[in-house]
Amino acid sequence: MKHAVTISLLLLCGISASLAQAPQFSNETSIAGLSGITFIPGVYNHPTYTGPVVCGDFDRDGWQDLFVPSGGGAGIPDHLFINDGDGTFTDRAAQWGLTDVHMGKGAAVGDFNNDGWLDIYVTSAGSGITGSPGNHRLYRNSGNETFTNVAFSAGVNATSSSEDGFGCCFGDYDLDGDLDLFVAGFASNNSGNRLFRNNGNETFTDMTASIGLFSGVSGTSGFAPRLQDMDGDHYPELLLVADFGTSHYFRNNTNGTFTEISSAANTAQEENGMGQSVGDYDNDGLIDWYVTSIYRPNIGWTGNKLYINQGNHSYQEISGSAGVDDGGYGWGAISIDVDHDRFVDIIETNGAGGQFDNEQSYFFRNLGNGTFNEQSIASGLIHDGFGRGILNFDSDNDGDQDVVIAGNNESLRYFRNETLAGNRHWVKIFLDNDGDTAVAPDGVGAKVHVSTASGSLYRWIDVGDNFSSQSEMSAHFGLGDDDQIIELRVIWPDGLVQSGNNISVDQVTTWHRGSVSLIRGDANADLQIDISDPVLILGHLFGGAILPCQEAAEVNGDGSLDISDPVYLLGYAFGGGPPPPAPFPACGTTVSTFPCDEPSCP
Repeated sequence: MKHAVTISLLLLCGISASLAQAPQFSNETSIAGLSGITFIPGVYNHPTYTGPVVCGDFDRDGWQDLFVPSGGGAGIPDHLFINDGDGTFTDRAAQWGLTDVHMGKGAAVGDFNNDGWLDIYVTSAGSGITGSPGNHRLYRNSGNETFTNVAFSAGVNATSSSEDGFGCCFGDYDLDGDLDLFVAGFASNNSGNRLFRNNGNETFTDMTASIGLFSGVSGTSGFAPRLQDMDGDHYPELLLVADFGTSHYFRNNTNGTFTEISSAANTAQEENGMGQSVGDYDNDGLIDWYVTSIYRPNIGWTGNKLYINQGNHSYQEISGSAGVDDGGYGWGAISIDVDHDRFVDIIETNGAGGQFDNEQSYFFRNLGNGTFNEQSIASGLIHDGFGRGILNFDSDNDGDQDVVIAGNNESLRYFRNETLAGNRHWVKIFLDNDGDTAVAPDGVGAKVHVSTASGSLYRWIDVGDNFSSQSEMSAHFGLGDDDQIIELRVIWPDGLVQSGNNISVDQVTTWHRGSVSLIRGDANADLQIDISDPVLILGHLFGGAILPCQEAAEVNGDGSLDISDPVYLLGYAFGGGPPPPAPFPACGTTVSTFPCDEPSCP
C-alpha cells in the first residue's frame, strides 16, 4: 500500500467566517527558494520554446514537489525542488541523480511501472549539437531518493531522427491498468508524434503506425497532447494541440485504434494551437476543452477556443461570447476553482516579441453565467514575460490551488493563492489503487463526483499536457457555502464505483480503492445493496441496461441470470429472505460491460 497522508484542515484557522473576497495571489518565488531559476535555451531548432515545469509527490511525504528542466543553456542541469513542508523548496537534483545537461522541452509525471513511485519523462532536443537525435529521458524513481534514466531500455529515448519532441503525457488509452505515453513533435510527416503502448515490463512499443493513428491526417506540428475521456466510456480520447494549423480530436474506438473526428466534433477552429486545458466550466458533468492560440484578428487569427461539450463528441465553441478569446500570444493554460465558488476558472500564460512583448498572463474568472472576467492585475497574478509552461498545485496543503509559471529565457514564478474565501468550503481528493493493477496507478482517468446541497460537481484525475507542463494529480473542489458533502462518488476507469456519504469538508484526503470484493446482489457495483440493484437487473433483462458486474447480478447462485435473480434480491433486501449465497464474485469487469456514466453517451 502506498504511503498516504491524510490532512484535515480548518479553512483559514483563527479567522471567523466572512464574506468571500476577490481572488488574490502573492508572488512568493523568493520566499519559497525558487528565485534565480532561469530557463536558458540551448542551441537547437526551436530556441524559444523552453519553459516546462511539472509537479508530483516524488518522495511520498504528502507534499507536492517540482521538477523543472532548465533548457540546457550555460551548462545548467535540470532542477528537482523537494517541498520542505514549511513554505520552502530545496533543489535536490544532484542528490537524486538528475545532473544531465540537455535541452528539455517538455515533461510528464506518472508511475509507469506500477511500483508506487512517480516517474518522470522528459523530451529533449539533445546535447546541443544541431541535428542530433532527441535523446529523451525516462527517469525511473527508485524509491530511495534516486532516479535512473531507463529511456533507452524502455524504447522511448527518441521519436524521430532529428531534434524533436515537445509536450508529452501519460494515460491508459487501452485500459489495461498501466500508463501509456504520447509524445508530441514538430517533425514533418507526423514522425515526431508518437504513441507508445506500455508492455507492463518497463518497456514500450511504438503503436503509431500500426494502428494508423495519423492515417489521412496531414503533417502535424504537435505541441500539447492529452489522453482524456471525453464521452464517459472510460476510454480516453487523444487531444493533440498543434501549431501552424488546427488541433486534432481523435476518438478512442475502444479497440486499440483512434479516429480523427475534429470537424465532426466542431473542434479544430483555432489557427495556431499552442496549449490546452480541460474542465467542467458549466457544471453539467461533461468535460469541456480549452485551447490557447494567437489573437491577431487583423490577419485572421481569432485566438483561443472554448469548446463546450454537448455530449456524443459534439461541441459548441463559445470563446467570443464567454470573453476568453483574446489571450494575446497564448501558451500553457490551467483550469482551477481559484476562489472556491464552485466554478472552474482559467489561467493562461502568454508572451512573444513584437506586439505581444511584456503582455500580462491572463486570469479569466468564471462568473457562473457562461462568461468570464479577466482579473490578472487585480488578483496580483502579475506576469509579463515570455510564459510557456504553467501548472497548479496545492504547495502548502491549505486547500487552495497555487500557480507556477515557467517561461523562455526568464525566471520561474511562484504565485501563492491568498484568496480569503470567507465561509466558502472545499475538498481535495487523491486516489490510491493500493496496488490493484486493474486500473492505472493513482487513479489516472477516474472521475470524481461530489454532491452537496447546491448540486453536483465533477472532476477528473488528469495527467494531460498544459504546454510542456503538468499539474497536480488530484480532484480539487470548491464547494461555495456548502458545509457538508452529501455523497462522494469515485468512478474508476474499469467501471467500479465507490461512494461515501456525509463527508466532512475542508480536508485533503486520499481515497483508497483497496482490494474491493463485491458481494452477490450488488449489481451496480456501488458497494451496497438497495432497490437500485434489482431495478438495474430488470433493466438489463428487459431493456438492455449495462451491468458493471454480471457475476454480482446472478444473485441466487443457480448459474443463470434471469427474472428469479431480482425477485430473490427483493426478498432478501425487503422481505427478510435469505442472503445471496457464496461464493462472492471477484467482479472481473470486461470491456464489454463497462458502463457509460454520461447521460448522453453514444
